[in-house]
Amino acid sequence: MSAHEARFSVLDLVDLPPFEREVWLALSRAGPATIQALSQQIGCNPGEIQQAVAALQHKRRVRPTSDGRWQVSLGRIERHTTLPASLWPLLLATNRIYTEQEIATLKTAIPMLQFARAKLSEFTDHGPQHGLRVKSFATQLSYVVGLTGTERHLLRAAALFHDIGNVVDRGQHNIISQRTVQQLAARGELPFSQKGAELVGLLCRWHRGEYDPERTDVLRNEPVRTGLLAAILRVADAMDIDHRRSDYRGRFRQILEFFFQENLPHWTSLEEILGVRIRCDPAVSLQVFALGPAVGNLQIDMLRGDLRSTPFGWTVVETDVTALAPEAPRPAMTSDGLARSRALLVFPFEPHSLVMTALSRRHLLAAGCTVDLLCYPDTAGGPVWLYQEVLPQISAETVDRLVLIGDRPDETATPHLLSTVRHWRASGVSVSILNRHEANWSRLPSLLGLGAEVVLGGDWAYFWGQGTSEADLAWARIGALCTRDPTQSTAGTTTQERAVTQGLLNEVYEVLAQPPPNHTAGWLAVAEPILDQIGTDDQSQFVCKAGGFREICTGATSAGRLEGRVVVFEEPAGRIPLAYYWIMEAAIEQRGRAPERGLRFNVPYAIASWPGEGSVEVLAISHWREEEAVPIRLLYPSDLGPRPQGNESTIRARMSAEEAAAVIPALTAACNRS
Repeated sequence: MSAHEARFSVLDLVDLPPFEREVWLALSRAGPATIQALSQQIGCNPGEIQQAVAALQHKRRVRPTSDGRWQVSLGRIERHTTLPASLWPLLLATNRIYTEQEIATLKTAIPMLQFARAKLSEFTDHGPQHGLRVKSFATQLSYVVGLTGTERHLLRAAALFHDIGNVVDRGQHNIISQRTVQQLAARGELPFSQKGAELVGLLCRWHRGEYDPERTDVLRNEPVRTGLLAAILRVADAMDIDHRRSDYRGRFRQILEFFFQENLPHWTSLEEILGVRIRCDPAVSLQVFALGPAVGNLQIDMLRGDLRSTPFGWTVVETDVTALAPEAPRPAMTSDGLARSRALLVFPFEPHSLVMTALSRRHLLAAGCTVDLLCYPDTAGGPVWLYQEVLPQISAETVDRLVLIGDRPDETATPHLLSTVRHWRASGVSVSILNRHEANWSRLPSLLGLGAEVVLGGDWAYFWGQGTSEADLAWARIGALCTRDPTQSTAGTTTQERAVTQGLLNEVYEVLAQPPPNHTAGWLAVAEPILDQIGTDDQSQFVCKAGGFREICTGATSAGRLEGRVVVFEEPAGRIPLAYYWIMEAAIEQRGRAPERGLRFNVPYAIASWPGEGSVEVLAISHWREEEAVPIRLLYPSDLGPRPQGNESTIRARMSAEEAAAVIPALTAACNRS
């Protein structure tokens, strides 16, 4: 291998003329081919193909084989081999962290919050999804400000209970929430000591009204900055102000307009807001994406007011998404011929990250960056492999901005990630981290200390760029729907959104059903067509693919058997294991809904198990849009089996056959009792 060829990497692809790049990618996707075969594959005459191949051979990007075909010449990329396809995880859901004490807290809080949500005539949605979103925002902010584990634990409990008092009275709800926590703990229904319950209750009270931001307490000989926790809680509560809080339509909306005219601004101001996220660079700003200028928006005004009542010097930044159409890329060169900044965008091949990468690339191009893409397989060992083997081979001196999207939680990857960020920052590279997995948020203090930019929020929020358009947020929502996050809206998803989501999933599954590429360039080759469709806002192609996704799901649902309110599967998912979640969800939906208020399925749970290598894999779900079923994570018998991965509505665990024999019947029984 020559020195010139050895220096070639996937980053050099952008420097090839478009047609040469297309020919190179065709060879990368399909393997060695003749000129005639390439001509048929690409749809160009053989003479044009021959010229492109000759140019690529001169640049040492392709080479002939002994049988007259042409193959790509990868140089350094050949070292970027991927991990075995059998290591692909089944879990697409956002991974969240729960202690057993928090599970007990959720079991107590969620039924009360379900009741509070029913009181829609008095206020906007204060149900379980609001509590979970506030807990998520509070957790993110707790890492930003550097809370201790004990402080974070108290804050998360308070986030779940802060609105319980709405069951009784809206005006005094914070005081009632405080009393409720203390009474439940005294009766043994909440797993808190008297002092712990006192502090959680005080946080509930202080999320509204006067409070002491300087107060410090002691719990088990450990200092607790109670006032700081209360400040975080009131900001986190004020951040959950988007359209999901006002999902009352049709007849309900007519009643609200007729009987509750004075309260309408509470609902209409929510409907103007598409989302709020946190951006740290390392200064903290709360970004509000609004449908219009949102002048005099009640919710935004309250967010600013709550922020002013805290010791935080953070800012609120409003973006009118209706004023921003998707921007066209700026030229890669300035008027004087100098190259613009170069960005390296790194992402795993999975649906959510593909959406966030397409949006990030569009914003980077609009900012005048030349964008290089590095796609890697979403395997269990992928993050360590990426930070230990792949990124160290790329010269930081050739890149101005590094954007890392969506690596899966892996504690062993953290020191390698921090080493990578430290090295690239020392080389003057701007580094941005966009990661939705709660288990990775513990890295935040170290990343911010290194000067990295971090973007946080709900599952829709993890794309690079401050300004955004309605089209961006529509795609971001589709990315979030791919994760089936239970904190997404329980109502309001459209037929179009579902079809696009299903089509995107089908595109990904079609790739995964084939033998996987064995290098990063191959993964980029299969990712780019998907990125291009998203980047050009081409929803029609995904809608056309939705039928294939539905065939995957409905064709396998008959295999499940019914045990009360649970559909049970006891065999592998077949050629596309990642589709198992959607197969289980389709089985739930096939059995219909109960004719009651809200969203309630006749059979809201599904449990699947199948043998692995010396173990049993267990995947269990409650339908993510079920409003009244107890989330499956709260029913899992942790005393009988290992702690599962996942979120409230989706869990996965690997266990011994003996553990599975105890866990599955116990979980099934708990689902039927709930």
